[in-house]
Amino acid sequence: MSMLPNQTLRRVTLVLMCLATPLAVAAQPSGELRVAVGIDPDTLDPLTNSLPIGNAIDLLVLNGLYRLGPTNNIVPDLATEHFYSADGMVLTVKLVTGRHFSNGDPLNAEAVAASFNRLLDPATGSIFAGLYASLGKAVAVGEDTVEFHLSEPNGHALMLLANSAAMIVNVGAAQAMGAEYGRRPVGSGPYIVEDYIGGERISLVPNPSYDGPTPATLTRITFIVVPEDGSRMALLETGDVDIAERVPPEAIPAIQALDHADVRLLPSMFSINMELVLRGALTDARVRQALNISVDRDGIAKGVLGDLGTPSVGMVGPGTQDDLRRTFEPLPYDPARARALLAEAGYGPGQLSLTMTCPTGRYIKDVQVCQALQGLWQSIGINVQANIVDRGTWSGVINTLPDARLDNMGMVGRATAGMDYTLYRLFYTGVGANRTGFSNARVDDLLRLGRATTDPGQQKEIYGEVQQIIWDEQPFVFLWYQKQAMGVGDAVKGFEVRPDETMLFQNVTVER
Repeated sequence: MSMLPNQTLRRVTLVLMCLATPLAVAAQPSGELRVAVGIDPDTLDPLTNSLPIGNAIDLLVLNGLYRLGPTNNIVPDLATEHFYSADGMVLTVKLVTGRHFSNGDPLNAEAVAASFNRLLDPATGSIFAGLYASLGKAVAVGEDTVEFHLSEPNGHALMLLANSAAMIVNVGAAQAMGAEYGRRPVGSGPYIVEDYIGGERISLVPNPSYDGPTPATLTRITFIVVPEDGSRMALLETGDVDIAERVPPEAIPAIQALDHADVRLLPSMFSINMELVLRGALTDARVRQALNISVDRDGIAKGVLGDLGTPSVGMVGPGTQDDLRRTFEPLPYDPARARALLAEAGYGPGQLSLTMTCPTGRYIKDVQVCQALQGLWQSIGINVQANIVDRGTWSGVINTLPDARLDNMGMVGRATAGMDYTLYRLFYTGVGANRTGFSNARVDDLLRLGRATTDPGQQKEIYGEVQQIIWDEQPFVFLWYQKQAMGVGDAVKGFEVRPDETMLFQNVTVER
């Protein structure tokens, strides 16, 4: 290779120095961002977090091998390349070197393998362990290579690696910190958690030891917990926050009229349902059908949600993986038929009592929706108790194993990218997010087949049949697909939201 003459080398060096100076200045964090959210996660440990706001924070504090982009597209994070063995049973991922956690520990192949094995170990109690079990065991090979020795063929493994549950945890720090790790996770991302006051706020500041390609753009990001819709909107109106999530329909005109903020209506894949605990009366298909056809979805979508909801035509929401998604004829609103089905099942008026658990501030108009459902079901002769609870109580209930549940159903929204990821975690027998107790041998067989093939035609047929069985069996009361309405101040630039309602702050700046 030829060498540059000294004079030329000096000129090149000078030019580079001149170019580097403004870039270094531009890269310095600047401005504070304040975000009003309706609910806060009970943990930031990706092992057990299942909320979009937790995902948003984890994306700033942690890294993954891959991550989901603004349209749920899979993009590399730490990974540089991947390949499968000839028999499809070993997935090899190469990763960048020279990166560190915020406490100085190296982020190498050994750390990555340890993080995945923590997730995969059933003893750790991750709600995602069953979903990720097909990854088998992670093995570090040198500094920059991780091998996943799969327990079964899985053509959807990259989607698993890209979801937030697979973000890389500092296992040594997690073991030393115990439960506190869920509040102050030691990660390798551009931000660290400065404080975490449950039910009040979570504040992030730049990671001073960050050594990756996307440093912090802001001096502070504060998530302020405000469950009540009107209070969240008031903070946006007065300029006390820059972003307010879940703008209620009645507030949209007022926010749109502000001279410093507006409402962004964004695509959402959130499928909102009442997930039934399949025991007692709810093991009877006639009772489940009665519950489903006594819901006036159109009336609630218009009268309660203000058209920020679209009645369900399948459990899987739009945008999950549309090439594999199936939709069906809308369920009818037929309270007379519902009463007849209850009578066939042996329940006259007032003879069936059910309890449902609903959150406050988690979904659009969740309290009002639960009250509307309670009235509809009482009108067909069911005694319904609606337990409307705070985030912590609600999260604890819906994450309880079916055999230990004291209620009969809970309002839950689901929005996960990938058909395998969505259906396997909810309907495969015994996996962590299957909180209904649903078990169907044919569905289990199909879900295994769906993982084993990469042929799009076969996948479409397989997952289509799974969706048909779920729609027919009705382990949920299917409700609607939520629409996203975000209040965003004009000073906020570069803000994006994924269809799973995870807010993306990596490129955000604030120009006041």
